[in-house]
Amino acid sequence: MTLAAGIDLGTGAVKAAIFRVEDGQEEWLARETLRIRSRDPMVLSREAFDRALEEAGLKEADIDYIATTGEGESLEWHTGHFYSMTSHARGARYLEPRAEAILD
Repeated sequence: MTLAAGIDLGTGAVKAAIFRVEDGQEEWLARETLRIRSRDPMVLSREAFDRALEEAGLKEADIDYIATTGEGESLEWHTGHFYSMTSHARGARYLEPRAEAILD
């Protein structure tokens, strides 16, 4: 079993999600969205992640992998980063596995 978190640091909002992956099955455990509105996006990233952890009943040490997108590459505590085009393509393939092409 793998516990993974995703954090998207966008231009208008910060989103965090936590998933459990086991035997090829994904389970969405928690999510949080915080609007930036003149606040520090780095602080909001930590807050969104902490809230998602609390919702899932987990601690940061329980998370095996923390992936970021958007400006999340700037977060010192991430494990890996996916650039926007890669994220869009993977998200589209996740939602429609039969897709043979993805346009952005």
